[in-house]
Amino acid sequence: MLLVSALFVAVSGCTTSPTVTPTPAPSATPKPAANFTTLTPGTLSIATEAHYPPFENINTTTGEFEGFDIDVMNEIAKELGLNVTYTDHAFDTIITAVQAKKFDAAISAFTITPKRQEMIDFTDWYYESPGQAISVRASETGIKNASDIVGKKVGVQMGTVGQDAVKNYPGVNAEDIKAYATMNEAFMALKKGEVDVVVGDQPVSEPYIKNYPGDYKFIGEPLTATEYFGIVVNKDNPGLTAAMNEALAKMKADGRLQKLHDKWFE
Repeated sequence: MLLVSALFVAVSGCTTSPTVTPTPAPSATPKPAANFTTLTPGTLSIATEAHYPPFENINTTTGEFEGFDIDVMNEIAKELGLNVTYTDHAFDTIITAVQAKKFDAAISAFTITPKRQEMIDFTDWYYESPGQAISVRASETGIKNASDIVGKKVGVQMGTVGQDAVKNYPGVNAEDIKAYATMNEAFMALKKGEVDVVVGDQPVSEPYIKNYPGDYKFIGEPLTATEYFGIVVNKDNPGLTAAMNEALAKMKADGRLQKLHDKWFE
């Protein structure tokens, strides 16, 4: 079975801050079931926050949803013999929307965490991420590692693991954390000087560093250890999670998942 791992760019500076001990990759939460239901017969209704490239975005020319997550879900839908529709939804309320059965599932670079698993189920992981990267302005010289974010204004995306990681970092005050609806807004705030640091998923932060080297740079090591992304499914529909897991297993085994990864990350 092929494992999918994210590319990681070299980061500038050195760090003396403590690192989190990596944990084993999580497994799916539900027990297998023989069948599943969808809100609309023959169609998967999927929520995603479509402003998070390269995972999900809306093509400005075609108006179509695109990205790694979208391609993964499209392949899953093919395996299940279903059509699929996508809805752009605020990230911080996607899980509650799936809980309320407004959608069959959600894919939006969701890190599998015990806290989230209390509310919904996750499929097996389909993406391995280096963790939450720390980004600063390219001209910044005073912030060199994680411990230097204490006392600084830190931008994060609302409802993300990055927001939780900053909240829980020793010495960081709640009033110094500024949450934005999208990562793009957080990086624009960094450029304008509204915040001193942005913390977010490394593969999502990386394009800003690569495409705007005069504006941004990475510092230190990621604020968190390796993270694993899974698809969000309502706990009342374990059969759908099991079916998606079977599809993912086939995609890993025959190389399709790796090919999709290479398309978007290499």
